[in-house]
Amino acid sequence: MLRLIISFLASLLTLIFAIISYADPIQDISMQNYNAGWYPNFYQGQGPLTCRRTCAIWVGATPESELTKEMTEEFERTNVCKITRNPEIIEKPYDDPLAHWLYGNQFDDKANCYAGTPFGVIEDDHYMCLCVCDKPDLIVSKIHDPIWDSGSGQSLIAVDITNVGQMAAAASFARLIDPDTLANDVQAIPALAVSATITLIFTLNYWVFDPDAVLEVTADYKNIVEECDETNNTQVYKKQG
Repeated sequence: MLRLIISFLASLLTLIFAIISYADPIQDISMQNYNAGWYPNFYQGQGPLTCRRTCAIWVGATPESELTKEMTEEFERTNVCKITRNPEIIEKPYDDPLAHWLYGNQFDDKANCYAGTPFGVIEDDHYMCLCVCDKPDLIVSKIHDPIWDSGSGQSLIAVDITNVGQMAAAASFARLIDPDTLANDVQAIPALAVSATITLIFTLNYWVFDPDAVLEVTADYKNIVEECDETNNTQVYKKQG
């Protein structure tokens, strides 16, 4: 009997976790910022793929979706997709500003996008999926003007680091470097909740304006945190003295 209860609880937890892992990532009536992008449902010759597979294989993300069981008994969930007049855009892929996209729905494991029009439904197995990243994303949100501390004989540079992702970020490190002298300073970034900002104080043992200042700051410069966007961690400060 105990074994049966444990088995039931394990199955229930698995179901709950599965539902949570595939929940609608962009919440309704939300003012939050989301890191999202459109990706083709073909990847290195593989396709057509469902939106869930598309988002996982391209960026390890989750498709924007909604539960549909109450409206369509045959399907559990619909994913946001869009179709174009040119299938080569999906298979190549490449950008075409005049592609004439239509927004639609991709249901469960049925690898087609259905776009409704006043004249009926258009169906296509070449489409783009809206993928939403549910990882942390650290950015350098602001580099403040350096100030001179005459007591210590140092330049003090305050830098704001923000987690713009959808999950808390583990502790990491940020680095400030002067490209002209290669002098640098490293500061620890504590764990940051979603939308949280921390101000770090970097120091260099000289006045950085000589006569102009150029500084480069990189959040998570050791690549400790797995982020939505690994290319947006650096900001450059330039100012004439």
